[in-house]
Amino acid sequence: MKKLLLSVLCTTAVIVTACNAQKSVNNSNMTETSQTANNAKKNILFIAIDDLKPLLSNYGETQMITPNFDRLAKMGMTFTNAHVQYAVCGPSRASVMTGANPDKTKVWDLHTDFRESAPNLVSMPEYLISQGYETTAVGKIYHKGSSSKGHDGKSWSMPHQLPNNFDPAYGEAAFSYYQNPETKRKMEQLTEEAKAKGITRSGKIRNYVFKRLKPATESADVSDTAYQDGLYTQTALQQLDVLEKSGKPWFLGVGYQKPHLPFVAPKKYWDLYDRDKIELAKFQQVAEGTPKFAYHSFGELRAFSDIDNDLRVGDKVPEAKQRELIHGYMACISYIDAQLGKLLDDLERRGILEDTVIVLWGDHGWHLGDHTEWCKHSNFEQATRIPFMFAGPKVAKNQKSDHPVNLVDLFPTVFELANVSQHPQTDGKSLVPLLDSNPKTNIDMDYAYHQYRRGKRMGYSIRTDRYRYTEWHNDDYRSYEAYNGNNIVGRELYDYEADPLETKNWVKDAKYAAIVKELKAKLKAHLSKQ
Repeated sequence: MKKLLLSVLCTTAVIVTACNAQKSVNNSNMTETSQTANNAKKNILFIAIDDLKPLLSNYGETQMITPNFDRLAKMGMTFTNAHVQYAVCGPSRASVMTGANPDKTKVWDLHTDFRESAPNLVSMPEYLISQGYETTAVGKIYHKGSSSKGHDGKSWSMPHQLPNNFDPAYGEAAFSYYQNPETKRKMEQLTEEAKAKGITRSGKIRNYVFKRLKPATESADVSDTAYQDGLYTQTALQQLDVLEKSGKPWFLGVGYQKPHLPFVAPKKYWDLYDRDKIELAKFQQVAEGTPKFAYHSFGELRAFSDIDNDLRVGDKVPEAKQRELIHGYMACISYIDAQLGKLLDDLERRGILEDTVIVLWGDHGWHLGDHTEWCKHSNFEQATRIPFMFAGPKVAKNQKSDHPVNLVDLFPTVFELANVSQHPQTDGKSLVPLLDSNPKTNIDMDYAYHQYRRGKRMGYSIRTDRYRYTEWHNDDYRSYEAYNGNNIVGRELYDYEADPLETKNWVKDAKYAAIVKELKAKLKAHLSKQ
């Protein structure tokens, strides 16, 4: 009996040992499979929004109704102190798409194509094609004046699209903008008038019409797809069908036009807000001690036929028009919020949220009457600060960071999140150390930076957690040239803790002397590295 029991125990021990060995192999295989899945290349949904400042509920703006921005914020990281490198579309988009600063892309205006000014640079989606991705986009990704054939054709393995199949219930939008029947009728009359005068080229006809009629706002009782951005969402969902069937990781760019002027959006989004309760800019005058050339006279807005074209720096837009413009800007943001919701719904329906890196960004901010300024085109906070959000694999949920970061950081961050090998050309830094559940702050830079040109002067700025310091360098200086302190024709310092509205330039105030010295050294070191 004893021998039998010993035999059974031995047999059992052999079985248990064998089972444990098999379990160990299975666990090893599962771990390896899990690691392989974690290291697999991820999809990238790249959401670009034109002229969007952080006027959003997830940024603490209580007057805003933007539930889908809130939804995305709960899915990942919201950077609250993020800045563009140049506050106008062309340079900003060239930088984010190449990961290179404006003085490397050599794009400082709306017309230069980085493919010509810096032909050795590679775009983000172009590089992803070489890494096995399918890439495509809809809407505005590059600025229209900075795009070779096919909206920078090198960037796409599948054609970029600009749909114009407007909701047939309302017909084609006039000049891709306007759906108000009376506006469309008048614009058609002006078009025929231009043709009768012998004007035949479409661009010149457009100019003829817009010099006579170009409303800055429109609230029409139409569907989302009666305007461009609704079409972009519709097209993006169709592109997703094709991308998912490809069997490859994919990059999908969705470039929304609103809230760019003109502020046109379906009436239901205007109805979300009471115009009489809209908050106007609290500081509507020129800041004390700031060089006049730091400002501009918002010619982009004055180009609209219902705006006084005689307004200049220091002049206020009439309050009723301010309320109308801000109302329109807010309505456009809520319109885009609805489009964002449709994108997130579709990713959720497809079950691919965990396999998709989502990044959302604005190409610059927008002045809404502060400093008597409108539009972008400056080094002030309202022009440079943007919404910047990440979600997906490796991004902890429902986080905010006030660490100063740059839009140019998007390039290396997305690659690291998507498990793509880094490209060496980037001037940005990966923000992944800030994105996990135990964020680190040692990302080798404690400031954001940006620049803006006024004629032959280039204003270079750094923005820390509390201050912005700016130097205006004359004679077409660029940061790839030797730093010359004698070339500085103006300086600015703003303290966002003591003076968040930038009411005074503190650069000559004795109590800030040590801060100015520290920030000057930081900016000089930064420029010298470029």
